[in-house]
Amino acid sequence: MLQPQLDSILDYAKQLGLQYVVCSSPSLQDPSRVKLSPKESGYHEAWVQAFTLDDWKWNVQQFNQIGSKVKDRGMHFGYHNHTTEFRKVGNRVPYDELMRLTDPDLVTFEMDCGWVAVAGYNPAQYLEKYPTRISMLHVKDFDLKKGTAHLQSTELGRGTIDYRPIFEAAKKARITHYFVEQEEFDIPPLEAIKADAQYMRNLKV
Repeated sequence: MLQPQLDSILDYAKQLGLQYVVCSSPSLQDPSRVKLSPKESGYHEAWVQAFTLDDWKWNVQQFNQIGSKVKDRGMHFGYHNHTTEFRKVGNRVPYDELMRLTDPDLVTFEMDCGWVAVAGYNPAQYLEKYPTRISMLHVKDFDLKKGTAHLQSTELGRGTIDYRPIFEAAKKARITHYFVEQEEFDIPPLEAIKADAQYMRNLKV
């Protein structure tokens, strides 16, 4: 959306008074390399496996260019991860490549702690490694004891992600916003958000 519609998106963002414009998905430099049916769009395994280091370097170029235009409009450009960024390409972790190659003055990161954990990495360690690059956190819990085949997010504290060390590490970073995110529900959503809010209030760090 940002490539063909950037100017109109930035106009709308300014009307809303936004501070951040965030991209939540990378793109293949040549999307036609992967043929997916409409039902297979998005994070389909064939699409994830198709990413090469050249694709990630191309994304870096796009992010820096977009970030420059966003900055010129008085806002910040950010990138939000899922798990694709942690599938190694050779011996490289793409998320680390994005950190290394994007311009810190143009690109910040909104780290989704839940997806980092699902990918098998430690969100606290990433906050310690890149304390000045990550400015926002998505706070989400999964029950990883059940494996990753049929993931379902759950209320904070009812899954397996320990947020205490994550928030301890975040205190030393430059976090401006925390967003609690829950996408699936076994109980009514308003009860779920009440449990999430209670968890956040009770977690003293």
